[in-house]
Amino acid sequence: MNRTKGSDKNVEGIERIKDHIIRQADDEVEVLVSETQRFVAKEVGDAERQVRLILEEATLRADMDAKELVRRGEGLAEAERRKQGLVLKQQRVDQVIDRALDLLLNEPPEERMARYASWVNGLGLESGVITLSATDLSEIGEKLLELLPPDRFSINPVPGEFSGGIVVEHGRVRDNLSYELIVRDHRAELARLVLSHLEEVMPEEL
Repeated sequence: MNRTKGSDKNVEGIERIKDHIIRQADDEVEVLVSETQRFVAKEVGDAERQVRLILEEATLRADMDAKELVRRGEGLAEAERRKQGLVLKQQRVDQVIDRALDLLLNEPPEERMARYASWVNGLGLESGVITLSATDLSEIGEKLLELLPPDRFSINPVPGEFSGGIVVEHGRVRDNLSYELIVRDHRAELARLVLSHLEEVMPEEL
């Protein structure tokens, strides 16, 4: 049985990651505002250039209605700005989520050990085999067992194909608390949370 959702510890792990991502959104706001302002300035400049080209075309083509050409040019420029704005928002959200995940992966080994141990203890298991990522296996490995009930858990010598978090196998049950799975399964929700948060703190720039 591969249990990836539904347990209280999964929920706790997800909520902690959500909180971390929202905190990261706060940290990123100043940079995002600056980058967004530069982007908007560039888009406005591009739109103005498009309108200028349309005006030049209207002057050269006397057989066409110049006003209609201008309206068409402005409409195209506005549509392009909106499209680019949506792309920019998604890029900003992805940037915050990916950056937050990267910070989680690069926390000191002691902090990662404490988090993983709290998850294992929270599952209420009597025993199990813990699989770590290649990096965690190298940096934490057997040390994690020092924070768990003695002689009940073991570390899988083969690393998992994920970058962070843990997978715990006990009997026929497999609790997957890897960051990849949590972020993948909840990315839409995380994206909504991040976007909503960013719009609150920097509404004019998004």
